[in-house]
Amino acid sequence: MKKWKSLLSLAAVVAVGGILLSGCGSTSKSSNSSAEATRTIKTSTGKLKVPSHPKRIVTNVYTGDVLSLGGHVVGATSTDLASPYISKATRSSIKNLGLTLKAEAVLKLKPDLIVTSNEADVKALKKIAPVVYVPYGSTGNIEQTATKFGQILNRQKQATAWNNKFKQQAKVNQAKLKQAGIDTAKTTVGMYDMQNGKLFVDGAAWGRGGQALITGLNFQLPTAIQKIDKGAGYQQISLESLNKYAADWLFFTNTTATQKGEAAVKDLKANAVWKSLPPVKAGHVIELPFNKMYYFDPDAVYAQMNLITKAMIAAK
Repeated sequence: MKKWKSLLSLAAVVAVGGILLSGCGSTSKSSNSSAEATRTIKTSTGKLKVPSHPKRIVTNVYTGDVLSLGGHVVGATSTDLASPYISKATRSSIKNLGLTLKAEAVLKLKPDLIVTSNEADVKALKKIAPVVYVPYGSTGNIEQTATKFGQILNRQKQATAWNNKFKQQAKVNQAKLKQAGIDTAKTTVGMYDMQNGKLFVDGAAWGRGGQALITGLNFQLPTAIQKIDKGAGYQQISLESLNKYAADWLFFTNTTATQKGEAAVKDLKANAVWKSLPPVKAGHVIELPFNKMYYFDPDAVYAQMNLITKAMIAAK
């Protein structure tokens, strides 16, 4: 059975591929003077003509990425809109399209650009508006992600500004952690997730604060987790093998917020193997709400970096 978090992307979210995005130097206009200027970008499905300055964007998975750069989203999937990093005012201005982008509902919004992680959306929606397909996991680290969405939206200045803000805040947080006795360059972290009673280890690209920890705060991954990070990006492990994937600090989330899921977490914490882990003994376990750690867009990662810093200093 596929992981629940993979299903959230409603596509083959474990696909790892490149997306090369670059605006061609010129724009073109229709003979109609009111026509919107366009530009051509390169995507994973080939060259695509898109509005030079899209004004009505529909999104699937990448709502946060578009909003982080000031893009105007008019419709998005419910999973995206559940992000705690989207303000109530912004959320109320965006049409909730449910779990998938249904053609009839999208058409009513009259979008001029659609951005999705679901390849099937290209064929289903391309007659409505240009569809930029961005395979999940293909955008690189969070700074590269901001840069690539800046290219998609023709908002390169905003992407550069966000990257600069992120780097500056990362330095501030690293200094705070060092003052608290945590040298991020010499400290390993691990991201662990309980899903439907099964324990998983995640790499840096699978949400769970990975980008905030590794790209932002410059923490390190243990060798065993580095291999997972460079491979599929996540791996189910047995409790007995948890020592192999141990780190100086352990970040834990529980995806399945049900009675069964809570029982699985309780059993985990009662297990002798868990209790024997050095970070558990040292009190270096950071347990944060799943909904605050799942999202992986620029604004979410920025907020997670601050959240993690405060939690680690408090635990220290």
